[in-house]
Amino acid sequence: MVTMPPEAPSDRVTSGRPAGGRPVLFTVLLAVAALGVLALLVAGPALAPSLAVVSAAGLISLMGIAWAVAGPRL
Repeated sequence: MVTMPPEAPSDRVTSGRPAGGRPVLFTVLLAVAALGVLALLVAGPALAPSLAVVSAAGLISLMGIAWAVAGPRL
């Protein structure tokens, strides 16, 4: 049975910066998006379909921006 030697710490490439974004901004943006989705679910049937679709697209964009700007760095 062949065993592999454990990885040496020098084998990994590290950037010197911890893998983290801006957690407060990320949380705030996602909370705003979640409240928007909740409002859209409640008020959605009363809205015109085009306005509901534009609102949903805006909320999806907000979630994408939150991830790109302030989300965790992978």
